[in-house]
Amino acid sequence: MPAATEFLAAQVAAAVARLRGLELQKQPGVAEAVSWTTALQVLGLGELDAAAAERTLGAVLKYDEDVQLARTTGLATLVRHG
Repeated sequence: MPAATEFLAAQVAAAVARLRGLELQKQPGVAEAVSWTTALQVLGLGELDAAAAERTLGAVLKYDEDVQLARTTGLATLVRHG
């Protein structure tokens, strides 16, 4: 598996930081961030947008309730750029 681009790594790190601001049952850590990045790469996705997040959310959030909370919050908000 090639190393993630700096751009993708920064997007995942920012999104994980935003997820940590939610009241999740299990806050994502470094391992989940790495898993999420890997899932994106395996699917050939070089950018984390709302559609990519929807496809790979299970790599970063382990509980269905947490996934639902992220969706309710708005994936576009969680993965926004800038």
